[in-house]
Amino acid sequence: MRILVAFMNNLGDTYPIKKRWLVVGWPGVCGVASQVIQKLDQGFGAETVAFSSAVNAFEIEEIAIRNGVVFPGQIPKLTFRNAKLGNSHDLLLFQPERQPETGGLDLCRSVLRTAVSQGVTRVISFAAQPSTVDPRETPGVSYCCTDPIFGNEVSGRGVPPILEGKIKGMNGLMLLAAQEQGLPAVCLVGEVPSQGLQMLNPKTTKALLRVFLHLTGAQLDLSYMDKNIQVHEEYMLELMSTMSGTIIKSEFHEVEYSKAENAKLEQLFQEAAIDRNSAMFLKSELDRLGLYLQFEDRFLDLFRDCS
Repeated sequence: MRILVAFMNNLGDTYPIKKRWLVVGWPGVCGVASQVIQKLDQGFGAETVAFSSAVNAFEIEEIAIRNGVVFPGQIPKLTFRNAKLGNSHDLLLFQPERQPETGGLDLCRSVLRTAVSQGVTRVISFAAQPSTVDPRETPGVSYCCTDPIFGNEVSGRGVPPILEGKIKGMNGLMLLAAQEQGLPAVCLVGEVPSQGLQMLNPKTTKALLRVFLHLTGAQLDLSYMDKNIQVHEEYMLELMSTMSGTIIKSEFHEVEYSKAENAKLEQLFQEAAIDRNSAMFLKSELDRLGLYLQFEDRFLDLFRDCS
């Protein structure tokens, strides 16, 4: 895979190469990884220092239209932004617009090569783990890593390791690419309620940010997130209350559904197994039919892994 790297003019004078931690947030479940990078970017006033054009990593998925004339859709931008912490290292923030369909590990390797040229010595990524956590509770954060010494440092900050599981997608593959480069890398994984996988989750984002800041020794005021968190909690509780009514009905009454409806559900399950973004349509159909309780285990099995 060929990645074209371009650097802004005279960056060497403004941003001398020093130790940096690469902080990665590929889009994933509930957008928590991407949101963490956005909050760090805004909070520390990051500035672009390099970018990559992944000419072979992404397919053009759409066309643009201007005044009736069509143009090829844009390839996602891969931008590196420097955030100064004022301590022994800076942050090199990397937030792609979307994940590639194929060639993920090769793309991660290219990203790491660019990061190493920018002085990166450690890598941190983020992921979300669907669970039964109550929306009113503080989501748990756990970790997996490539380096036992780095892992001991993370666990010494009160973060438990993941005993068993998987991480799907680019946020996990970044760990393999870092390992190949000999860089210590860790993925911080936050819990998200399984009922709200189709929406952003500011509470899990904040939990991940707090752990990350504790790990880096940096400080950032996150209180501004509390209003959105409260709105999200209220919505989630209302959603759970609605679902609870559906579940009670299912517990005491045999729900009948036609062969056609069964065939549609099977198709939706197959689609969701391939593309978990389709799960929201499956969930709404199960709720409509009052069948969520009967299919709950099978539905949650789609999200046992982190992403």
